[in-house]
Amino acid sequence: MGVTKTGAKSNYLNNISSAGLAMLGVKINAAPWLDIKLWDLYFDKVKNTSMIQADFNFRTKYKSSVIGELQMIRQDAVGFGGNEDPVKTYMDRGAVATTFGGKIGWKNKKLDITANYNRITKQGRYLMPREWGRDPFYTFLPRERNEGFGDVHALMGKLNYSFSKARIKSSLSAVYYKLPDVKNYELNKYGMPSYTQINVDFRYIFERIMKGMEAQLLIVTKLKNGETYNSKNFEFNKVNMTLYNLVLNYHF
Repeated sequence: MGVTKTGAKSNYLNNISSAGLAMLGVKINAAPWLDIKLWDLYFDKVKNTSMIQADFNFRTKYKSSVIGELQMIRQDAVGFGGNEDPVKTYMDRGAVATTFGGKIGWKNKKLDITANYNRITKQGRYLMPREWGRDPFYTFLPRERNEGFGDVHALMGKLNYSFSKARIKSSLSAVYYKLPDVKNYELNKYGMPSYTQINVDFRYIFERIMKGMEAQLLIVTKLKNGETYNSKNFEFNKVNMTLYNLVLNYHF
């Protein structure tokens, strides 16, 4: 659960009262090369999250496309953010968070290259229960979250390549995440230092009687960039580590 803005241990587990969630999404095909997406997620008595996104796709003469996307998200606390007690609430009363980002790239049938950026402003922490899934940011990588932070700059380069004859998909990504100081509790919920993350991802697609099965090898490395004050609490299972994953997925 991380810590509160004062550095005290947060204690919102089983202390949040809500009638439920309401979500609405609208997609507008504004032009052959432009889609507009509008989403709103209302978490009763806790918070409201609104998103607007524009997706651009310009086709070229060489069976390829130049792509671009822009996104903005705003969060506002609803009521007391879940509980009148600041230690037991999920989002402080009156809290606001804003994040925006963009991506630009080029792709064809085999190759996809993008440059991505995301910014969470100093207004406050971007909060989203991690059990609900991945962040919608363009700089998202597997085994990474920017949830719980404010005043973040993230810059990513990503390359995807498909070996169609061998039925292998590969991906190489590198991201630099500039986070607030680990002792800046107001904007750093989990005491995470700035870091660089590198992901290498290979996926083999089975066919015939095993059609739908996919084998994945994911290697994740996180390198420390920020100050940790010689405390293992800010490093252990967070940075200066490498994680190996071998996964079998079946797609229905």
